[in-house]
Amino acid sequence: MAFFQQDFVLRQIKRLTQLLEQIIFKKNQKQYDQAIEQIQNAFQQLTKDHPKKFSELSLAETQNIFKRDQDFEADLALAVADLLIEEGEMLRKKHYSRSQKCYLQALLLYKKAQLTTETPVPLNIQQKITRLKSEIQDPAHLGTINELVT
Repeated sequence: MAFFQQDFVLRQIKRLTQLLEQIIFKKNQKQYDQAIEQIQNAFQQLTKDHPKKFSELSLAETQNIFKRDQDFEADLALAVADLLIEEGEMLRKKHYSRSQKCYLQALLLYKKAQLTTETPVPLNIQQKITRLKSEIQDPAHLGTINELVT
């Protein structure tokens, strides 16, 4: 990956990590609508060159957003997956199907990042994966995710 591309990715990761802190603060303050709006704005930046919103992407399209020159940008995917979990938790009661989509996308990104040997993954990634699997209501989606990550 070229230096300027790597620098851009690192800045995105830093921005998303800072955003996650803000989202958790707003979630704790019960400012859910503002937190979700911030997440959506961040995701809009990720998909600015794609005709669909991030929440409209299929699982395969979600995975492809993080591919650059045949490499999977696992660090960036992990940062996005953390945001997806927060969004899913806040949407669970109001928009259950959208919440499920967040969990599916997050699970896919965690599992794909886990297979990327160049990127260190969080120590608790397996706990996150197990929790996400328990949240997903349609087991057929788990098969789709397994097909995509192999």
